[in-house]
Amino acid sequence: MKFLKNILFILCLTLPLLSADKVKVFALHSYSQEYAWTKNQHVGFVSALNITNKTFEFYTEYLDTKRVQLTPEYEKNFFEYLKNKYKDTNPDVIYVTDDDALEFILRNYKELFNDANNIPIFFSGINNLQMQTILPKEHFAGVYQVEEIRQNIELIKQFSPQTRDIYFIGDSSSTYLNMQKEILLQQENFKNLTFHFISDEHISNIQAMLPNTPRSFVVLTTIGHLKNDNNETLLIEESIEKIKENKNIIILTMQDSYMIQGVVGGYVTSGNKQGKKAAHLVLQYLRQKSLLNIESIAESPNVYMFNSKELVNSRIILSEYIARDATFVGKNEDFVEKNRSMLLNILTIALVFSIFGAITIFALQRKKCNKQAKKLQELENIKVTFNLQEQFLENLLSFNDVGYWKLDTLTNKLFVSKELFHILEIKDDIYKDDSNLLFYFIHLDDKQLFKEKLKLAKQSKSSVKFNHRIITSSKVVLEATHLIYTQEMHDAASLLIGIIKFEK
Repeated sequence: MKFLKNILFILCLTLPLLSADKVKVFALHSYSQEYAWTKNQHVGFVSALNITNKTFEFYTEYLDTKRVQLTPEYEKNFFEYLKNKYKDTNPDVIYVTDDDALEFILRNYKELFNDANNIPIFFSGINNLQMQTILPKEHFAGVYQVEEIRQNIELIKQFSPQTRDIYFIGDSSSTYLNMQKEILLQQENFKNLTFHFISDEHISNIQAMLPNTPRSFVVLTTIGHLKNDNNETLLIEESIEKIKENKNIIILTMQDSYMIQGVVGGYVTSGNKQGKKAAHLVLQYLRQKSLLNIESIAESPNVYMFNSKELVNSRIILSEYIARDATFVGKNEDFVEKNRSMLLNILTIALVFSIFGAITIFALQRKKCNKQAKKLQELENIKVTFNLQEQFLENLLSFNDVGYWKLDTLTNKLFVSKELFHILEIKDDIYKDDSNLLFYFIHLDDKQLFKEKLKLAKQSKSSVKFNHRIITSSKVVLEATHLIYTQEMHDAASLLIGIIKFEK
């Protein structure tokens, strides 16, 4: 009888897990899995879904139209391939990237899957903005990819006010033609500039048309279709290397996937952010079980991105306004990277102390307590371990004039380290958990900068480092280096963490 009770108990625990629904996602990408733009979107999309408490099962296919032309015959054969492969699979969600995959699905989704009319279709990386009026909103929602031409032209004017000619390079694909239309719309806003369009399928013809005037600015639109003289599709790195053979040109880009050696940068579309934005629309749909009130995102999530070494090589100086919010690659290591070894050592020591303390306490209590008391003590040991670890880290950081703070974004509660209390000359016995405490001590001229960096850290979910001044309670002005980053927690909660290094 006892055995049967145990079996029933186990079944009660496991049946809910076995019955948990998986969300089946069919993904169709226009380009290959190794194409950087496609990979970035896919990774951003999948990672944003997998951090939730839902279970997702992905089925992924690639049209590979950078290397294979999407002819009616190829489309028919690919459709039959998908139809046969997925005849017993009915996805809950469809996700497509870039124009070719979207147009393929638009033409074929009703015949491709059973009950297709009830499967929502999400997209990202779409250049053709006319799709906003073509796609039925009851079936489609997603993120459009808008290469911001104006910002990149303004960048060139800032880099070189005397420049009168700007060259746009493309691969003659349908994506390039859509981008060329958008660029031409900006021509009348820059009447003192002349736009030149250099496009072809073959890199050798592109090279022949490049300008020979020193410090000529060229902007990459889309170059994934470029081929060599043997009609072999080139890798992006190979195409840029060929273009860079012309020493007279300075290369800017409008896509983050082209940020490789030889490219200065620009105001670029972000594949990772495109994928994440599309995933957020999927999660919104799963919450409300409908596409009703879910609007496509026409404002592309673009960012300023530059290669520090290429900026130096091209003798280009960024304005403080642009540099402040830009992302840099190839730059010098930041605080965390420079002190990686030290931080790892601190964590290792803390871990050793924690494990040793936990084992010691457990061994002592094992002799004194019964089984039930031992379980309770183990829980208490875990709590003690975390307290010791935090106290240990705080003590180590205090030797280097470093203070830190933590803000719970859900409860808006602020924790301030003892070292920071000491440096700012605050009496911790009268501190009442004021979430605006730090802002009071920021130098008046730096308050706006602090607000912007705090907002950037919350939105970008990445580390933000900057310098500013802090005024203590006794009106002493201190120079400080501030590192702020976000640590995700359960549900919607997160910790905003700041590390402040004071200069003597």
